[in-house]
Amino acid sequence: MRKLLYVGILLLLMSFGKARYYQFKMSESQANFHWQNLENLKLMLDNSSLPHSQVKMALISIDSLQRDMQLGLTIDSTDQHKSK
Repeated sequence: MRKLLYVGILLLLMSFGKARYYQFKMSESQANFHWQNLENLKLMLDNSSLPHSQVKMALISIDSLQRDMQLGLTIDSTDQHKSK
């Protein structure tokens, strides 16, 4: 019983150390739509009257999101939806 408890605690502690990866699936048109919205948001921020430091922080956040989107991009050309 004691060994089982130790194994359980060990597994619990190991689960906190692993990175979790999330996968979002969307169509190409959805990805393009969201990408364009981010680009429009960047233009709007650039032309806003917000303080420079706030605009810069928002632009860096958007650029980081877009960079991560590009790095994690995988294209699945198979049709996952079955025809009815």
